[in-house]
Amino acid sequence: MRALKTAALNAARLTTGALTTGALTTGALLTAVALVAGCGSSGPDGPGGPGGLGASARATIPAHVTWKSSAKFGRWYDGSYFVYNNEWNSSQAGPQTIWADSYHQWGVISKQPDSTSVKTYPSVQLNFPNPRLSAIGSLRSTFDESMPPPGADYDAEAAYDIWLDNYKTEVMVWVDNHKQTPAGGVVTGTVVDGQPFTIFQGSSHMYSLVLAGTHESKGTMNLLAALYALVDRGFISSSDTLTQVDFGWEVASTDNVPMSFEMHSYSLTSATSLG
Repeated sequence: MRALKTAALNAARLTTGALTTGALTTGALLTAVALVAGCGSSGPDGPGGPGGLGASARATIPAHVTWKSSAKFGRWYDGSYFVYNNEWNSSQAGPQTIWADSYHQWGVISKQPDSTSVKTYPSVQLNFPNPRLSAIGSLRSTFDESMPPPGADYDAEAAYDIWLDNYKTEVMVWVDNHKQTPAGGVVTGTVVDGQPFTIFQGSSHMYSLVLAGTHESKGTMNLLAALYALVDRGFISSSDTLTQVDFGWEVASTDNVPMSFEMHSYSLTSATSLG
């Protein structure tokens, strides 16, 4: 499954130099990329609540969106970010339509067959020019997303997908999960900013940190601390380089029924010291 995902990435990757932002410019002592937006309320009738769009039961695309695509690898740029349909397991994937008003407000309608393999990873992505982890001073993100209601019959999780060393190593961070299990087995646990995570190892180049407490559809994630939880245990090295950071949903099944997944707000900030 991971090999298929990597093969799809090989066909869809962008040249990192073309997407380099001011956050990681050579010679900068301390710079930052920060495009932060909050879109909507987190109250009971706001986008994150059961009475609002966050219920994700409508399975329809909002009217007058800026962009939409049903292409398996449809992609739309918003500054240095891109929103990506990413039906990477295309031989098994069902139809999926992605829409966006910005990189921090977008969603998909996905209809996937009832089987356990991951079919798609619609996501917002940002490429980096491969700085060493030891040179990164901070890497933080906020998210506000919604999946279908808990009673719906689907298998999916909301997760970060972090690629290191020119896509050689994959680190996922799961924050919201509905009936999914990571690849591999449990190797240890860790705490990131006071929150417990279970670490799964799928291979020597594939790790997943899964939130062990209450799952979150809205929150803040210290991604650098998550990576250093692996560094401190010898799974990866501080000399490994950061290639790409993504956030979205791995969708395995929607029981062959169209279901809606929505991103109401997203941000990613980074800083580095390249002495």
